[in-house]
Amino acid sequence: MLKKISESYFCRIFSAFFVSCLVFAVILSGIISFAFYRIYLSNLRQQSIGTAEKVRNAIDNEIENYKEVIRNLTEDEEVRAFFTDPDAENANTVLRSLYILKNGNNQKAAISIVKMNPTQWLSTSEQVMKSTHASFENWGVFRKANEGEDVAVYAIARDAMLNEADRICMAKAYRDEKDQVLGYVLVEIPRSTIDVIVNEYAEQYKTMFMILNQSGAIIYHTSGLDYEGLGKAEEYGFDNNWSDRTTGITDDTFAYSRSDSYGLLYIKEMPSDVMNKIMNAILKAMIPGLMIIAVLGLGLSGMLARSISAPIQRIRESMAKVKHGDLTARVIVDRKDEIGQLGESFNAMTEQIGELMANIDEEKHSLWIAETRSLSLQMNPHFLYNTLDLIKWNAKLNRTNEISDITVQLGRLLRRVMNTKADLVTVSYEMEIIRSFLEIQKKHYGDRLHMEAELQSNMEEELIPKLILQPMVENAIVHGFSGKSGECRICLDGRFDGEYLIFRVEDNGNGMDQETLHSLLDFRQEGTHHIGLNNVQRRARLFGDENCGISAVSVPGKGTQITLRIKHIDKEKPSVTGGTVEQSADPNQYL
Repeated sequence: MLKKISESYFCRIFSAFFVSCLVFAVILSGIISFAFYRIYLSNLRQQSIGTAEKVRNAIDNEIENYKEVIRNLTEDEEVRAFFTDPDAENANTVLRSLYILKNGNNQKAAISIVKMNPTQWLSTSEQVMKSTHASFENWGVFRKANEGEDVAVYAIARDAMLNEADRICMAKAYRDEKDQVLGYVLVEIPRSTIDVIVNEYAEQYKTMFMILNQSGAIIYHTSGLDYEGLGKAEEYGFDNNWSDRTTGITDDTFAYSRSDSYGLLYIKEMPSDVMNKIMNAILKAMIPGLMIIAVLGLGLSGMLARSISAPIQRIRESMAKVKHGDLTARVIVDRKDEIGQLGESFNAMTEQIGELMANIDEEKHSLWIAETRSLSLQMNPHFLYNTLDLIKWNAKLNRTNEISDITVQLGRLLRRVMNTKADLVTVSYEMEIIRSFLEIQKKHYGDRLHMEAELQSNMEEELIPKLILQPMVENAIVHGFSGKSGECRICLDGRFDGEYLIFRVEDNGNGMDQETLHSLLDFRQEGTHHIGLNNVQRRARLFGDENCGISAVSVPGKGTQITLRIKHIDKEKPSVTGGTVEQSADPNQYL
């Protein structure tokens, strides 16, 4: 079953079209899905980078705002008096101003003024000066403030010197005319303030957000304090060598944006769960789409395959009819393409073959008739010479009666042989020819020669090729009785064998050895006596099939038996063999 399907042209075309449709559908779906995924991923990247940039800009703006607050405070007269007058008593006024400035900003930060001599700390937070802060001017943000004229910005982790909650500190040193540092204006942005900003801009996907300072320490992490500190960024693939990064994506995992002004790196985790959901949604959408395309491809492939294979199938069926001999088979041509042209060519070829076969059959039939009639007219010239010689010697001896008998028998024999209108004769007709031949031979052998004939019932009216038994009898006389003394006996019998007739001629003559017998059966031996048997063999095949012909058995000194097998010929349809029929006749009609 599978072999027949694999050999079917329709199945192969159908499979090719269907597989092509599926492959095309899968490739097209893959391209569309990949393009959609890439577009969505690109948008997601831009959103993540945009979120990091928004947080960066918001924190940078807050830093700039508080830097401006610090500058304004250093120029305020009350603050100037607080720093320059050792006995100044305006601390409450300055503190009130600090609270006003703090409350005036959207994002809350602690604002402090630190006086060095005597040490005094004014702050909007609960920060108090500890003894460990005795040399605080050499630490962190204060050290950076001492190094420059403008506001210094310092990002720290949870181990901040002033307050564990501080993440970004800003300070500016206040100097006198001698450039001596009298104190500092300090702003501390706590973790909670950064958390508010991050939640405002990075709320959409609820993914991790972190901020790194220039040392590579995480100063802020949405997951909590345990994830913040120095050395924690390496777990995410970020180390100290990030200063060349500005804005981008790392392995579709993190989006980042760096602040050029303050060296802070803002990192936003890509929403992997969202990407997985998108991929699952794409795959779920592809499955019904592929099923629909498969069903449509199934129908379309069947239509296309049938449109191609159907005319080829019609041509194949017509070719099968021609193969079995039906040259009238034609292909219905209803298209003008190459397959239609193939059908037209097949019809033209079949018509030409039919005409050629008709001509060949006609020529073959004519040749067959000519050959069979030519063979049937062949007569052993040696027999004719001996007969005429016999007549001559009888004439010299004035044996007129013998001459008359020989002449009558020879006339009967020749009339039967020369009757070209008869290709097929009855067995009884052929027996008359044999009797006439034997009567002539008896003039030479005398009463020593006699023949016994035994035919199966109803065989005498069977049709056989003319002059097909006489050469067998002649061969028995010539080869079997040459130089033999005593009785010369010939037995001829005939019987039915299915669709064949079997005739056997047996003599008690000299016989022959195997080499001579094989030469006789191969029809290779030269001489006029063997023309007759060759004639019999060929005509038996012409009127019959390959099973027809002569076989022989011979024993030296005992005799030879020759058997002839010929095909049964229907009396009602003698035209099957192309021959005409000569019915049995009275021998006297030829006198």
